[in-house]
Amino acid sequence: MKHCNHAGVTPAKVWLGLVGGALLPLAVCAGELGTPRDLTFTAKIDQTVQRYVLRLPPDFSAAESHHLMIALHGHGADRWQYATDKFGSAIAARKMAAKHGMIYVSPDYRAKTSWMGPKAEADMLQLIDILRDTYRIDRVFLVGESMGGSSVLTFTALHPDLVAGVCSCNGTANHLEYDHFQDAIRASFGGTKTEIPLEYKKRSAEYHPEAFTMPVAITAGGQDKSVPPDSVKRLAGILRKLDRKVLLILREEGGHSTTIDDATTALEFVIGHALGLVSAPPPEPVAEDGMLLYGRSPETLDAKGRVELGLRFSITKPGRINALRFYQARSETGSHTLRLWDSDGILQCSAEIPEKPGGGWRSVALPKPLGVRTGEMFTVSYTAGSHYVATEGVFPSPIVHDGIRREAGLYSFEDLGRLPSKIYKQMSYFVDVDYEPAVKSDDPERGTPK
Repeated sequence: MKHCNHAGVTPAKVWLGLVGGALLPLAVCAGELGTPRDLTFTAKIDQTVQRYVLRLPPDFSAAESHHLMIALHGHGADRWQYATDKFGSAIAARKMAAKHGMIYVSPDYRAKTSWMGPKAEADMLQLIDILRDTYRIDRVFLVGESMGGSSVLTFTALHPDLVAGVCSCNGTANHLEYDHFQDAIRASFGGTKTEIPLEYKKRSAEYHPEAFTMPVAITAGGQDKSVPPDSVKRLAGILRKLDRKVLLILREEGGHSTTIDDATTALEFVIGHALGLVSAPPPEPVAEDGMLLYGRSPETLDAKGRVELGLRFSITKPGRINALRFYQARSETGSHTLRLWDSDGILQCSAEIPEKPGGGWRSVALPKPLGVRTGEMFTVSYTAGSHYVATEGVFPSPIVHDGIRREAGLYSFEDLGRLPSKIYKQMSYFVDVDYEPAVKSDDPERGTPK
């Protein structure tokens, strides 16, 4: 794998193997990124030597176009963290880059305490130009954790035209609010937030939601004390209101780290949507705007808890309920019984879904469709044995579509297997029904499945 030099770029160190007395590149295993190459360039902004690690994809061809993934390390680390270290988001990033045939780059960006100040920003711009001059680069994706998670949001906010998708793990979106590592941030930004507040605001993604037109995935821990999740939660909420493609994986009991599975899910979301690889699965109901359930996807994908979860809805046009469904969390196991209650809390019908591992929609058809009349109110619910999904702010007002009025997500930790009634933060727990309006205006004959 030959790396072509050009003006201002010098190979610094290449990991090589000794074969037959000659130094040759180490063999690349199928499906894995190539050998890490430690390279340098001279920064235009101050003439300092800056370093980055480059790994080429499996079956790399210089004649073909490749997407580029740039991975940004955390505070106190350097380029090697994402190039070779074995922690959650780094492993996931390398795996996803290899899977999608991407050129993979991990820069110092002014290690070890960058925080994406003006010089680090200039280095990133120059590095992207260098890589485009050297290779046939198609789209650019960013990923990072902690300081790197903050920095990918900052760079994307400043240069959205360069970024096809961004994945931020355990970062902050608000430097005016953030109060850790202030000595390093002051040195990077060129002053304190009191001295240069506009610079801190400029580098805070939360103040630039309009820039995030590309797919965005954010992972965060509810108990993270190093980089609290509040600002990225707000950013995700703003992007949802702007109908942007955004995924928030919030582990309420999690700390300052992201698992391989969560990082992989986040990167799959970003890359899949950016490259047009994601299509809506047919079982998912649509709202009036044509998007997925209520126009939302689950944001908290694996919340812990044994809890009864449901949806309260009413009928505005006569019709029938054909099936019951819920979105299963990835770590949830076992079979599930879905129940349909009337407004008096009387069980109208139930149906069991056999165990199936992994997350996603689970649906069960009723043995006989249940006829429903205008004005009737129901709740569909199930018991989550250990994990569930949720999204805040789905029901500030009822969602009405083609004969059904979805009113509120409900929960109960105390009365499992019974009608839930509690509401929290306008949540949806992604429980739903397959409702079919009647062809004629007459009310259907009421029928109860056996």
